[in-house]
Amino acid sequence: MTKENFIPVATLCTYYKVEMSLIQDLDDNGLIKIIQIEEAPFIHEDLISPLEKMLRLHQDLNINAAGIDTIFHLLNRFEDMQKEMKTLKSRLRIYEHE
Repeated sequence: MTKENFIPVATLCTYYKVEMSLIQDLDDNGLIKIIQIEEAPFIHEDLISPLEKMLRLHQDLNINAAGIDTIFHLLNRFEDMQKEMKTLKSRLRIYEHE
């Protein structure tokens, strides 16, 4: 596996001023995926945006990894419900025009 699209976790910890243990906790809770390349932990660049959201929750609101997991779960459910509501509204429009 190449390092091309991966960022070292140590670099992220330094840049965002967080402990490696927080990143490891996020990985343990399944919120991000740490990949070992040449015995060093890396994160794929596609996970940087969600990681930044998680780190803001932790730093600004002092929420731990389990709390972040709960928040992201609820946000995903909320998005799913919004999509379902949009679908149902479009189906109802068919009957309104009859």
